[in-house]
Amino acid sequence: MKARHLNAVALAFATGLAIASAHAQDSGVVYVEAFGGASILRDSDVSGNVVGKASVKSGRVVGAAVGYDYANSPFRSELEYISRSGDAKTFAGGASGDFASTTFMVNGYYDFKVAGSLTPYLGTGAGYVTEIDFDISGGAGPGEYSDRGGFAWQAMGGVNYALTNRIGLSGELRYFDAGSRTLTGSTGQVKAGYASFDAVVGVRYRF
Repeated sequence: MKARHLNAVALAFATGLAIASAHAQDSGVVYVEAFGGASILRDSDVSGNVVGKASVKSGRVVGAAVGYDYANSPFRSELEYISRSGDAKTFAGGASGDFASTTFMVNGYYDFKVAGSLTPYLGTGAGYVTEIDFDISGGAGPGEYSDRGGFAWQAMGGVNYALTNRIGLSGELRYFDAGSRTLTGSTGQVKAGYASFDAVVGVRYRF
């Protein structure tokens, strides 16, 4: 990822933390969370320099978020940075490749307050694609193809288990969709869809 994108990551998280901290005069709580797990990219029709259907193996997803849990409310909001990747199985005359993305997301959650240490929740998010890469080897159009910018959305459901008043463990399922993308390389373009199903576990720390 280029330096300007790393700078954007740092700026967005610093801004989010500052905004959340500004609300600290009420009894809401700022938290940070790190998570990772498996990402299963949906199969996609590919056109352009490479034509065929890319069947993608399961890959990995990692990310981090800074959020704010509002006082006397079931709602939370957060800023998230997340990276996904997966290997495409052989397609289009022997071609294969790696399909990966990085995104910024703004998420909103609804926590179902129940007795005990478990808190089920649902959420949705919208955000900005900082980069999508499709590195293709073999076949008729090998090379690195990429795209930046554009809209993405996701939906989440999971449960958090409070180990202490500050530390919690979460398990979550997600659907992520960045739509159909036109990726550009040095020898032309490739068009493909980018969507995934994710299963992640995370650790949350409440300040």
